This record gives sequence, structure tokens and C-alpha cells, in this order.
Amino acid sequence: MSSGKLDVIWSPVHQDKFIVWGQDITLYEVSRLQDIEKKTTFTQLSSTRGAVVVASQSASGVRCVDVSAVADHPDPLLALGHASGKVSLTSLKQTYDPLGLVGQEFVPRCSRPCNSVVWNRTETNLLAAGLEKHRSDSCILLWDVQTCSSDDFTESSSPPASAPRPLAEVAMGETAHTLSWCSFAPCTLVASMNLKHLKIYDLREGGARASSAVTTRQCFGASAAPQGWHVASRGDGGVAVWDARALARPLLTLQLPRPPRKIQWSPTRRNLLISLQRDASSLRLHDIQQAHEYKAQSSFDSVASATAALEDAETEPEEGSAVERDVAVGEAPLASFACHPAQRARLLTLAQSGALSEHSVCERVTLSWGAAGALAWAGAGALRGMHASFYAHVPDISHTARRRAATDYGLKPDLWQNAELAEDESLRALWHFLALSKSLVEDGCIRNSPWKHPGVRSVLRPPGEGYRSEAVALLLPDLPSRKVTVYRSAERTRALQLCGWGWGWDNAGAGVERAEAAGTPCRAAALAAFHLRLRAALDVLARAREPRLRVAALALAPGDERLWREALAAAAPALPDPYLRALLHFLAAAHAPEPDYGAVLAEAGVRLEDRVAFACTYLADAPLHEFVARTGEELRARGSLAALLLTGVSADGVGVLQRWLERSGDVQSAALVAARCCPPELLRDARVAAWLAEYRALLDAWRLWWPRCLLDTWLAAAGAGAGAAGAGVACTYCGKPVAAAGARPRPAFARLPPPAAKMKQISSCPNCRKPLPRCGVCSLHLGTGAGGGALPAAPPAPAPAAAAPAPAASFGGWFSWCVACRHGGHAAHLLQWFSEHSECPVSSCSCRCAALDPPDPAPPPHP
Repeated sequence: MSSGKLDVIWSPVHQDKFIVWGQDITLYEVSRLQDIEKKTTFTQLSSTRGAVVVASQSASGVRCVDVSAVADHPDPLLALGHASGKVSLTSLKQTYDPLGLVGQEFVPRCSRPCNSVVWNRTETNLLAAGLEKHRSDSCILLWDVQTCSSDDFTESSSPPASAPRPLAEVAMGETAHTLSWCSFAPCTLVASMNLKHLKIYDLREGGARASSAVTTRQCFGASAAPQGWHVASRGDGGVAVWDARALARPLLTLQLPRPPRKIQWSPTRRNLLISLQRDASSLRLHDIQQAHEYKAQSSFDSVASATAALEDAETEPEEGSAVERDVAVGEAPLASFACHPAQRARLLTLAQSGALSEHSVCERVTLSWGAAGALAWAGAGALRGMHASFYAHVPDISHTARRRAATDYGLKPDLWQNAELAEDESLRALWHFLALSKSLVEDGCIRNSPWKHPGVRSVLRPPGEGYRSEAVALLLPDLPSRKVTVYRSAERTRALQLCGWGWGWDNAGAGVERAEAAGTPCRAAALAAFHLRLRAALDVLARAREPRLRVAALALAPGDERLWREALAAAAPALPDPYLRALLHFLAAAHAPEPDYGAVLAEAGVRLEDRVAFACTYLADAPLHEFVARTGEELRARGSLAALLLTGVSADGVGVLQRWLERSGDVQSAALVAARCCPPELLRDARVAAWLAEYRALLDAWRLWWPRCLLDTWLAAAGAGAGAAGAGVACTYCGKPVAAAGARPRPAFARLPPPAAKMKQISSCPNCRKPLPRCGVCSLHLGTGAGGGALPAAPPAPAPAAAAPAPAASFGGWFSWCVACRHGGHAAHLLQWFSEHSECPVSSCSCRCAALDPPDPAPPPHP
């Protein structure tokens, strides 16, 4: 198939059939590959579908083709425009013809080539043809294929009496290159005319004059959008998009590297235009949803005025824009393409070699995160959201944070209780460490610390201050002939306590039992060995369920000194558990003449608190501080929460939290740790203030008012509540707070009413003594009780007004007012009034206060 023109067209009704025409016109039927019978020749379109040839005929003399949308015909009905101007109806497959349309011919009065033939998709009986120029005949003819009119026409010459006569004839003495039916009005055509015009004809008017016209170089391939007022045309310079209501200037001018060969609007996706450039192997998609405005508001009655408007438009910047992208559909140059009439994103392409292929073109998707953490996007003409089960498989910190916030995570009275609500092991360890460090400070074990939650680096005295730890040589209880050197000091004792260790087997034995009960016998054995209790370590491994751990216990029974150490060093790397490897490295190093515990401290699988406690026990002062500093820097660079064991909640600890926040995005935990553990000077740090502000905004967006209130309560207790937002009532005259606590001091014998603290109700400003406004219901001055509720409790009715309390007052005496009319009164009186009325209680006001702010639904009970 090497014709000069190749095209592919889907049937708008028979959606599994399409035609390809060039030298021949071939009808294809699309089926799934597994549904195609064996030994049947087919063309594979994709990995799942293939096309089988149904029928074919010669296309000799055919210049244009279109497929009808007649639903009652069993097979696609084709209209063929010939070089003689004749338009014939045919069905490639010889089947039953219930409408009697196959074989009909529509002949113009004067013979000349037919350039375009189009079926109306709405009124399927209408067929329009665009012809070459003839000085005594119209170039656009409209026929009704079912009931062709035989009324009298005014033209001097007429076709034979047997030939059907057109319903309408327009554009006398002109040339029509391309026709397209418009969707915004019935019987309306947009036409490319005379190599320089784009015109719109309303065939209902019956006149030969165009209703709108414009002169443009981009006047070919006129195509009206299936929805809306957009019209597209092409030229050598690119593609132009027009608004049919104001055809004076284009909405958009889309420049293309090469002249476009074909343009088509997507029938299923609004405002999506697809273009194919000459000798291109890709398609360009133009999303013109942003082009909604046009500059020219008046219609132009003449071509000359439209031309002048177009010249002005070329000098002014265009307001519209389009989002464009190229879609590669193969490597061979394309001859044509066709969008499926019903299925979104389904595209059929025809290469210049005649090869057919089918593609799926995904549309652009814009994602949006909701305030509650839900993910939504627009697709397939609908707004879609991510199912809740998705987040069970893909962890999302926003959903995790909201789930934690609903359980008062981070706000429990005891810090260790928050560890039970955390779903991350590092967070659990952090809360347990914070609880431990707080208890050590409160019990007096750690004194003179500048922080409420110190770390190991805070309690260890820095080197160079004339301080040295005491080196003690200890005998192994189970091997009396061997000694191990350990280091002791008061600072090391406090560091061991922060790590959960302690001097002596009495403190360590409980930790070994807890580790064994937790199902970690290797850690329990290692802890026992680090405390020089080899018999206890041997017993732990002997009780282990795994046989390989019982075999590892053989290493604890020493033989020849040198051979034993060498065997331990060789066997350690082969063990699967890091605690077992650390245990063997320790035994091999402890009995060496010059112990080197670097292999023990290098086991990254051992918990940080165990490695630090080991270093505090067996390393001298300089190596200890070097290890702590190096380890802290490595952990901070990785953004690990474990670094807080070394830094504590200090200025360095804020940097650790910031680095961890950048890595994990968990602003909730960072803000809660700061609110519970930071002193006032750290709460004023810009980074900490940003965490708290962001988490407050999250709680407000999630409408979790109770956790927000608890957070502000903890911050106020920490000394950071001075700048918290609040509400109060100010006097109209002096502008000072009306609360009794803010009253100015009075002389001992001043001739004034008794102090506000002794008054049951305040009805005037405590500062300037001017009266307060009156209640709209009882007409008494507003006031609130100083020591108790002056008004009875209000009935449970909806409250339309906004209230601001004064201290120590019951809700019935609160000041309450309407934000629209500014009238108000006692809250109890207003509640009672609006339970029976809808208008404001002030007689001269017609404001319907109760309808302005309907009551919120009752919140669910708090767990």
C-alpha cells in the first residue's frame, strides 16, 4: 500500500471496526487474539488484539471517505467522494440493507472534484460535501440521504429529474477544502475555503453567506471539537485554535517544527487536540484547557474587518497557553492516526508502509493531597481517590501521624507510655531513653545537668581537665586465674545508668533476665559475658531453643590460651548474630596481652546503648571520648535517632532531630519530643518553633482539637505559652481586658464600689468603670461572675454566636455575640432565645443569626 494518501477511520457506531483507504478501501474487524480462529490471517495491533480483514474494494477515483453514524445499518456505511464530484454510499461487506441506502449517488450540477465528505454525527441522515470551485455552482452541498428533497430551486440549471436534489447549497463560486460539523449548533459547518479563509455556515438559514469568517494562513484541515466552541485548523506554520463565537483571532497559535499532516480532536477527552507532523514517527498532544478567554468580543461582519483584527492579534501577546507533550508510537514515519470513538486513551496508527498498530496514550494526571492526608486525582472524567487499603501496604507518614495523634501519641503523662503507641523501633527506644534520663535527673542520680534529659556526652567529663578514671583489674569469677582491666569513675557510672547498665552483677543480672525473656538469648549471653559472668552466659546459650546456639556455647569453655584466642577470632565472622560475634571478639581480646576491643565496638548490629556501655567499662578516657564523638557524628550524619543517647535533648540534640526530620518527614515526633523535653531556651529555637507550628497546623487540618489542646497545655507548662493565641473581651472605651483579674489596684479607702473579686457579677469595666453593653434578651448589662456562675446553666440548644469567656465564669454568663450584626448577650439567654426564634432578639435588627452558623454535629466520644 504505497498510495499518495493513506488514512484510517474508526466507525463511530461499530466500535470494533475501522477502515484503511489508499489505493484500496479495506474494512477491518478488531478482536482479541485468543478469539481469532486458527489459520485466519490477521494483523496484530498490540499484544492482546488483532485485526481481521472483513472486506475490500478498489479506491480508484476516490478522493475522500467518511464513515456514517447510522446505528440501524448492520455494517459501516461509507460515503465516497469521487474525482467527478459524485458522492456514493457503499457498504464494503455485502449484507442486508434495511434502509436501502447502499448504492445511492448524489451528483452536483457541475462536475468537478470532491475534496471532503462528512456525515453528521447527531442527525445521521445529513451528508455534506465540499467541492472544487465552479463559477455557476455552490461548493458546499447538503443532502438528506433518507428523504432527499425535490422542491423547486431558483438555480437556472438542474440535474436530471431522477437524481436527488440537495437540501442546501452555499458558497457560490468558491472552493471548499475541508468540512467539519460543529457540535455547538445543529446543521452548522466549519469549512476551509479558497486557500485563505476559515468560515462557519449555519445551513438552517438557507443563505449563501457565512455567519463568521476569518482570513488566515492556517486555513486547512478545519476540525470542530466534539464538545464546546473550539475549532482547530492547520497550516505550514503550525496549528491554530479558534473560538467559534469570535472568529476574529485565534485563541492559540501552536508552533510546530514541521508542517502538520493531520489534526484531530479527541472524542473522549475534552480539549485535547492531537497533531501529526509530516514524516514524523510521534504524535503531539495539545492540552488546551487553559485557553478559555478571547480578546475580541464583537462579531465581524466582513472579511476585511476580520483581517484587520488578525493583524492586530499578531502584534499582541496571546493570553492562552497549552500543555504539550510528544508521544512516541514507533520508529517508522506515520501516515495517519485515529482515536477510538468510545474508549479513552486508545489510539490506532497507520505507518506510511501500511503497518497498523494500536497504542494506549495515558492522560496527564494532577495529584492533590487533602488536609487529612488523602490522595486524589482527576482521571477518566471523574475525581478519584486512593483506597484506604493502599496505605496498609505502602507506609505513609501522614496517615501514620494521624493515626498516632488520635491515640494521644506523645501526650501521655508518662514518657514511657508514648513508646507503646509508637510503631517504629527507633521511636520506642527514644521514648524509653527519655523516660530513663528524666527519672535519673529527678531521683538525683544525675546532678548539675543543664538539661532535663542529658545524654552520655553531657555526663562524661571532657578530657584535659586533670581528670582520670580509675583502672581496676578484676578477676573473672568463673576463671580466677585470669584478669580483665576495667575503668571506673562517677561520670562513667552515670553514663552506664543512661545506657541501662550499672556496676556489679546485681544490676546487670536483671537486664540479662529481661533480654532472655524478650527472646534475645544472644544479647543476654553477651551482656552476661561483658559483666564477666561466663557461667551465666553458658547457661543462657544452653537453654536456647536453637541447636546452633548450644554449639556456640562451646566457645566459652577455654582450652589452650593462644590456640583458644585464635580459634575465637577465626570463628566469630561466621556466626549469624552480631551479639555472638561481639561475644567471641570480647573473649579473644580480653585474654590478649594488650586488649583491643575495636572489633566489639565495630559490630553495628549491637545496640548503641550496649556498645557505649561497653566502651564506658573497658576503654580508657581518651579512647572513650574519641569513640563517643566519632559515633555521635556518624549517627547525626545518617539522621539516626540513636544519636540522642549521646547528645541528650540539648542544642546538639535539636540538630539531630532536624537531620532525622529531613530524612523521615515525621514532624509529629520531632514536635512532641520538643514539647515534652526541651527547656524554654530551646523552645525559642527557630527550628523547634517551626516544628511546633507545622504540627499545630496539621492538628487543625485534621480537626483533632483534643490533641491540639494537650499540646498547648504541655507547652504552657514548659514555659512557652506566653505567645499562645487566645480570646478575650476588651472594653469599648479604654480597650483594656474586662476580666476581673486585670483590674487596676485601688487605694485602701477609695470611694469606689467594692473590689471586683468580692462582686458576684461585673457589669462595668474594672479599669475605667464604664458600663458594659446590654444583653439583647434581658436588657441588663453584660457581665460575668467573678467567683462563680451568675447565671444558670443553659439548655442544650444550638448557639449561633461566637463566645469569649472571662476567667472563673460558667458558660451561661459568657459574653456571646453575632459576628454579622454585632448584637449579643448572655450565652444562656441567647441559647434559650434561639431555641424558639431565628431572628436577632434586638427589635430593630432583622438578622437571622441562628441561620448564619448552624451547629456542628456532635463529636464522637473521646477514647
